[in-house]
Amino acid sequence: GYQIDLARAFGKEIFETNGIPYLTPLVQAVNATSNSRFMVNAYVPKKVEKAYFRITANGMSGVIRDDQKTFNPTLPMEAFDAKDIGKYIILDVVNNQIVIKSIPDTAALILYAFKNMLYTGDSLGNIKTPKKGATVFGNLETAFIINRDTLKELAKIHPVWGFLPKNLQDTILSTFAKMPEYYSLNKGGNIDYLMAGIPQIEIGSLWGTELLLRYIPPVNLGDYIGDFTFWGIGLKHSLSQYFPERYFDMSLQAVYQGTNLEQKFGVTNSELSANANIWNVNLQISKSFEDEKGWMKYLPDVFMAISYENLNIKSKVKYYMSVETQAQLGLLPVVLDDQGSIIKILPADPANGYPGDTKPTTSTLDILDTNFKTVIGLSKTFSDFSIFADYNISKFNIFSAGIGYRF
Repeated sequence: GYQIDLARAFGKEIFETNGIPYLTPLVQAVNATSNSRFMVNAYVPKKVEKAYFRITANGMSGVIRDDQKTFNPTLPMEAFDAKDIGKYIILDVVNNQIVIKSIPDTAALILYAFKNMLYTGDSLGNIKTPKKGATVFGNLETAFIINRDTLKELAKIHPVWGFLPKNLQDTILSTFAKMPEYYSLNKGGNIDYLMAGIPQIEIGSLWGTELLLRYIPPVNLGDYIGDFTFWGIGLKHSLSQYFPERYFDMSLQAVYQGTNLEQKFGVTNSELSANANIWNVNLQISKSFEDEKGWMKYLPDVFMAISYENLNIKSKVKYYMSVETQAQLGLLPVVLDDQGSIIKILPADPANGYPGDTKPTTSTLDILDTNFKTVIGLSKTFSDFSIFADYNISKFNIFSAGIGYRF
């Protein structure tokens, strides 16, 4: 039958329709976290006799808001349009009547009709879409419930139904009778906060310009984040060197960063591979009190920055149908209760006719996120050491702090 191919194709559309809102809070968090801890102060000397190196260890922490834990799921559906018929059915004219000559791809036609019926069922109130689903940070079991009997009734009122040959009508009804009724969405990782650490080195200075380098080797950040690799390079140029009087320091910085994320998720061990390109341009301002007299020289430096951030993630996902869907299609063995309901799903058993999902589906998602951020912080230098902390206000607010050594 066509039910396995239809369930697989429909499951792919569910993922692609809901994948971006599922991942968006994580993208925003990665953007905000990666584009933090760029500065201790805005001062860059115009030139130095000997190059200096500042090595810093930086930590970031942000609390996941409640609104970042859920999204509004969307059911893949499509209104019927007579103009689409030619994509799936080749028509002919016999005795001045339009008849079906052939159907090149029956599976594609059934999928199109299936989405038509979901659209009709949704508009009539026969099919309910859950109001909330979990993002990658959430913790909510959600599913689309599509009743088989409802599908069969919706099929019979489809505009093309009466023109289909009897054998195709029977095939469609037979397919719907065996379709899963339960399509689960990802539950989420139940994550309340995000923490990260980034080592970096700053080298200066030449013509009032300082080089920034960052790198994190592959590290596992948990089941719902995966293996993460990170690198970055940036240049900071002093603007205050052009001021006739230096009342405060100002600099402009541009940073380019790249990340790679490899993750296996879900019971079926679906695989995610994502690469991100991140740009940040920020204007930094700071005020130092170390040259002041009296008690003021003990005050910490005050700094702030205003930045624009751009993140582009290209991800590739190879995923399998959920175990619930596989069980309903007879691809996995199950344990039933006295009423015939599934109470336990067992592992695949190919030798006994339960192969599981042997044809994983591949999808690509391109996610773009832009952000404006304000940073406010304090730093204090003790000989060659410095400590610093700041708060980042953006789509994902974070607190960051660190310690540095200059030589």
